[in-house]
Amino acid sequence: MTEFVSDTCAIAGRDLRHLLRLPEKLIGFTVMPLAMVLGLGILFGGSMRVPGGGEYGAYVSAGVVTSMAVSMTALSALGVVGDLQDGMFDRLRSLPVSRLAVLCGRVAVDSILVVVAMVSVASAAGIVGWPVGARPHAVLAGMGLEMLLGMGCSCLGIFLGLTFRNAEAVISVVPVCLLPVTFLSNAFVPPDGLPGWLRDVVGWNPVTAVTSTVRGLLSTSDAASTAGFFGHPAPFALAFCLVLIALAAPAATRAYDRAGAAR
Repeated sequence: MTEFVSDTCAIAGRDLRHLLRLPEKLIGFTVMPLAMVLGLGILFGGSMRVPGGGEYGAYVSAGVVTSMAVSMTALSALGVVGDLQDGMFDRLRSLPVSRLAVLCGRVAVDSILVVVAMVSVASAAGIVGWPVGARPHAVLAGMGLEMLLGMGCSCLGIFLGLTFRNAEAVISVVPVCLLPVTFLSNAFVPPDGLPGWLRDVVGWNPVTAVTSTVRGLLSTSDAASTAGFFGHPAPFALAFCLVLIALAAPAATRAYDRAGAAR
């Protein structure tokens, strides 16, 4: 167990140093969420009707954080492809390093990026209506849920990166799959004005469950504004994140073994 923790910390430290040496990679989790919250909150704040009242800027802030967590899928996939192409995984296989530690190290760093996105959103959300009096334990619960989602999406991204093993394929396929999941949710647009069938799709989208739960914890809007999940999105959101990790992590581990055998 001690060796596993040591290996995981070593891999995470390597990935973190690599990230800090290429700070432009942080733009997507610092400048982008900041611009999205300010841009959407200011541009559409006067025309959007938020369920349960409140400011649209506060409403969309939780959606921006959730979309950043979902985007970990693409970032992790591209990072894994880069490690495959520069021979990093081959060098690790020649060392007595746990294969699970290799994956856990990357997931740990990706989870830090979700926290960075949260801090970036919080720095702008007050300008567009985010409530400053949210309870500390509710804030921590919301952060924990978003981190769980980011971990699950990171594991999924590792699996996809090890399966495609090509940056062009990842760029072509992964965003096409992520966009419908994100936009067919209540992350950016209240679903009340959508057609009935589309409102049902949005209501049963796991991204909707996570976003609604975070909004409910921070008391920014009515968490039960959609018909899905029987008006109680929190249990489904937590279960979805845990199931995603439970399914994607073993799949990523097997893909890691297959990638080594193929080379």
